[in-house]
Amino acid sequence: MAGRPTPRGAPLRAERVAAGTWRLPLRGVNAYALEAAEGPILVDAGNPGDAPRIVGMLAGAGLAAPRAVLLTHGDVDHAGGVRALLRAGDLDVWAPAVEAEVLAGRGRPRAMRRLGRLFTGRIRCDRALTAGQVVAGLRVVASPGHTPGHCSFLREADGVLFTGDALSTRAGEVFIPRQPFTEDWANAHASLLRLADLHPRLLLPGHGEPLRDPGEALARACEREQTPSRGSR
Repeated sequence: MAGRPTPRGAPLRAERVAAGTWRLPLRGVNAYALEAAEGPILVDAGNPGDAPRIVGMLAGAGLAAPRAVLLTHGDVDHAGGVRALLRAGDLDVWAPAVEAEVLAGRGRPRAMRRLGRLFTGRIRCDRALTAGQVVAGLRVVASPGHTPGHCSFLREADGVLFTGDALSTRAGEVFIPRQPFTEDWANAHASLLRLADLHPRLLLPGHGEPLRDPGEALARACEREQTPSRGSR
């Protein structure tokens, strides 16, 4: 069942979606916060300008400022808040290895991502992640297609899957983000199949509402999303 959207004009608040796990609904994108003994760990960090919203929502939930951010990829709407969070305090930045290169200014992304890098600036990552690693209780799952180095994160203890932009949700259905947002559709569909095979119990996307028991929606998406589509995310 899809979660309920935040009503238009309502103040943005953190939403508890699973044990120790909070959704931070930002401007058109989700970040997430994981409770941890040394301070919250973010999954993604929204757009430039979102850092005060993130810190405010964490405080409203009774949580401290984040001590680390785990990035699914380096796009501006997922990594854009990192620099401001770094200026505000000590923060470790962890990202997939390929995306860490892009964030550091050493990669050769497509034009749309180069434009986004003007807003994120160069970001040095403290830890470059590879598929199969476990960090903060999450297993790194390669899910390229949207970007070459995109990764998702699975908490195997309770089946919570953070998908970043590998998948989005809308009206209880699962989608691959439309072209031109997805760079390589064949890889993106292969990633969809890989994520469906994980049999998650809760899907937490970068765009859209949390989706509980998403097995049937994932099966429909695996069939429907074999060929590219254009339009909104």
